[in-house]
Amino acid sequence: MLSEIEDGVLSFTVDEALLSIEFGKFQTFVLCYAGMGWISEAMEMMLLSFVGPAVQLEWELSSQQESLITSAVFAGMLLGAYAWGIVSDNYGRRQDGFPFYGPNN
Repeated sequence: MLSEIEDGVLSFTVDEALLSIEFGKFQTFVLCYAGMGWISEAMEMMLLSFVGPAVQLEWELSSQQESLITSAVFAGMLLGAYAWGIVSDNYGRRQDGFPFYGPNN
């Protein structure tokens, strides 16, 4: 698995490094957490597809007005992601780096 370079330093490829790390509790947590994010995004898209026509009928909107309301959701997501990115950069990040999550944790 490991190969030796001329100067005596052992090295290995990225694929070998990922295989040696193994799949532990933290990786399972991250996978579940990311999956919940994808599920919530899919549910939001599904909700928009049902709510848009209902709002169009209830408020007697044109197709362009309904499209504008749907687009406002995405504009809000864009602005919110940018704003929360600034907040997380300033307040939410650890100053000492990421903690180590090895196979023993």
